[in-house]
Amino acid sequence: MRSVLVTRPQPAADEFADKLRHQGYKAYVAPMMEYVGVETSLTDLVFFQAIIFTSTQAVEVFARLSPERSLPVLAVGDTTAAAAVKAGFTQVRSAKGNSKDVAALIKTEAVKSHIKKILHLCSADTPDDIAAAVAAAGVEVVNRPIYKAQMVDSIPDDVITAMQKGGIDVVLLFSARTAENFVRLLEQRGLRDITPKMVAVCISEPVAHALRQQTWRGLHVARQPKMEAVMQALKDYTAAAEERRKHSDRRVKPAYHDSVGHVESEAYTGPERRVMARRAHEKRQRQRIWQEKMKFMNRTMLTFAFMFTAIVLAGVFLMAPEYAHIKGMPQQQGHPRRYERPAAPSDGALGGWINKGIEEFQQTTGTVTDTVGQIASSAADVVLNPGAGDFSQVLSNVAALRQQSDGDTAASQSIDRLRAMLTAPDVRSPEDVGRVVDQARKGDQTLDGMFGSVRKEDVEAAAMLLVLNEFRSDISNNRPYAQDLALLRRFAGGDPRMNRALQRLAPYADSGVMNRQALQTEMQGLAGDIVTAELQGQDVSVQEAARKRLDRLARASQPNDIKGTGTDAVVARAQVMLDKGDVGGAMRELQSLNGASAEAARPWMSNAAEYVDTEHSSDDLTQGMLQQVTGAGSASIQSLVTMIKESLGGASVPYLSPAYAHGGDGGKGTVAPAGSALP
Repeated sequence: MRSVLVTRPQPAADEFADKLRHQGYKAYVAPMMEYVGVETSLTDLVFFQAIIFTSTQAVEVFARLSPERSLPVLAVGDTTAAAAVKAGFTQVRSAKGNSKDVAALIKTEAVKSHIKKILHLCSADTPDDIAAAVAAAGVEVVNRPIYKAQMVDSIPDDVITAMQKGGIDVVLLFSARTAENFVRLLEQRGLRDITPKMVAVCISEPVAHALRQQTWRGLHVARQPKMEAVMQALKDYTAAAEERRKHSDRRVKPAYHDSVGHVESEAYTGPERRVMARRAHEKRQRQRIWQEKMKFMNRTMLTFAFMFTAIVLAGVFLMAPEYAHIKGMPQQQGHPRRYERPAAPSDGALGGWINKGIEEFQQTTGTVTDTVGQIASSAADVVLNPGAGDFSQVLSNVAALRQQSDGDTAASQSIDRLRAMLTAPDVRSPEDVGRVVDQARKGDQTLDGMFGSVRKEDVEAAAMLLVLNEFRSDISNNRPYAQDLALLRRFAGGDPRMNRALQRLAPYADSGVMNRQALQTEMQGLAGDIVTAELQGQDVSVQEAARKRLDRLARASQPNDIKGTGTDAVVARAQVMLDKGDVGGAMRELQSLNGASAEAARPWMSNAAEYVDTEHSSDDLTQGMLQQVTGAGSASIQSLVTMIKESLGGASVPYLSPAYAHGGDGGKGTVAPAGSALP
């Protein structure tokens, strides 16, 4: 069990420590800063039209000083906004960022609500940067200090005792000032030699910079300056430490931290002299036996699955005429649906048909159970949801148009006009959508051709499908997609899973994310640098030999063909996975790197995490939206999502959120990139 020291001010420190204890950590608390109130007057609140909060501490202090809760609140981020709602404010807007984002939010709200004077309740050392940023917009921001922060002068005795006994593994630090104060108090107690035994996890790079004059066992920085990111950085370190403990040799020298922030280790990881080779051979033998057993079981089950599917499909097509007859009876309304029975393969071709189907299932499906479930669901959806074919035709029409000369431009312009009409304030219901689409089709032949012969009752679903297709096109081509996201948000309603997906997509909406092709290009340029990063200082011929070895390994057709745990093998496997579209697999490979190689791979890992996060979030949103507007089953939804991806250049890795496939609660099945800090 890892022991963690939390240095946040009270009461936030106790809350954070409780979270750590619930996750299995042993937590100590030693606040390096405390907040104290300052004398102030709040009798003039009637002269202000809104309040700015840039910290949760300001919310807590104000809640104790005044009963006023009717003024609108502009909060710096979601955490501060949540604190304001908890305090009783009913009109709360979050800037989701920093002071610059608050200034942008003020300008927007000033135009919308005619705000001229705002009160900024803050700490005594808060600068006037927000006031300066909005002065040109005709808005006056008044800073009103209601508290101040001061450093503490001692570390609790129980924490000192735990550090002296080696009972604290990790220190969490949240500001440069508190980090400097922590080091100062250690020196006062004569404990400067304690830091080489501990790991520091910092909320940002400035905090880490304040610690680099000290020697630490490790120094880690959160991916984002958020509490969730600090927690994730702690989990990543703990997982990596446990992995090293399982696999490293016992003959270990202590790690140290160099002057530029890299964690170095002199741990010996070579084979044991007497027993390691024999144990490795026995382990390989057991693995080979297990693999052979699994191959036999998989082929047996896949054969059964394919035969079961053939029987199901045969039953579906045999019953189709009866189904059409029943639908056409006089007492039923509607029109009979016609089905064409496919020609059955000849007896001589049946064996080849089965073998081909088994090979396709092995390439596209991870488990036998999922294969059977998807096929059965797909067969039912063909009969019960014939409208899904109409939606597929809409996608086919768009794809065919984009293949024509100037067709891509014409399609984008038509969809832009439709999107602008759908975002009008008077579009509130499905009937409004149908009216707008009819109006747009009459004035735009290109748009009318996209819709084709879609039934009137399916117009709303087809319109949303076009918007979804354009949204996915923007993402896959590294274009901003803020307008598409705003429209999809209107149609998401109160669905919590789709709203969570919208939240995860929002940070990248204005800039877009690096697409898969760009990630492949970036990896090709970085691969050699990653392999040679740990060889810096050695002879040039050694580095060149490492690059050639990497090029040779990367020619493999499958990642499993590349053996070994060296940096060149890891990078080569990641390249092969990336070439096959498996960005997440490439990330998992590179996460095993350490030291200089891991640092060289960090820029690519950051871009890849944004790509995977956006890809999975957009899949969740797309699946939820399709389910909402079509009412189709999960197999039909998955087919539509796959068709959208393939029309844009091919899906990277098949993905269907379990939360939508099985109706799970709250997106518990949602996949996210390892190591990413999701909101």
